[in-house]
Amino acid sequence: MLLGSLGLLFALSIVVLARLQLLTLRYTLGWILVALTIGASEALTGVGEPLADALDIRPIELLLGLALTILLLIAVQLSITASGLIQTLRTLTEAHALTDERIRRLEQAAAGDSAAPSAAPSAANEKPVEKPVPS
Repeated sequence: MLLGSLGLLFALSIVVLARLQLLTLRYTLGWILVALTIGASEALTGVGEPLADALDIRPIELLLGLALTILLLIAVQLSITASGLIQTLRTLTEAHALTDERIRRLEQAAAGDSAAPSAAPSAANEKPVEKPVPS
């Protein structure tokens, strides 16, 4: 009964975090699944004891092993997400730097064009010089 109540309390706190938009749907569903597992763990004790006996371990060892496995899977999943976010940040930073450089060059070109307005018309009237193409 206690684990069922803890699972329900955990599920409600996850729903509140999701409603406050502190968790995305992806993580909300994952944590709700964990909460349901906690809530249903009392009902699964009948399955756990024979399984522990078959593995020749105590039921608490089985429970701790499963809990550790779940935590490791969550840590790996969070590491994958963090790695993806770092790559996205790197890509955005590089794009931002390239855009800044382009803007700087355009501003310099615009400043150069406005500083010498008399040079532009004469350059427009000149014919381009054709260079011989080497064969």
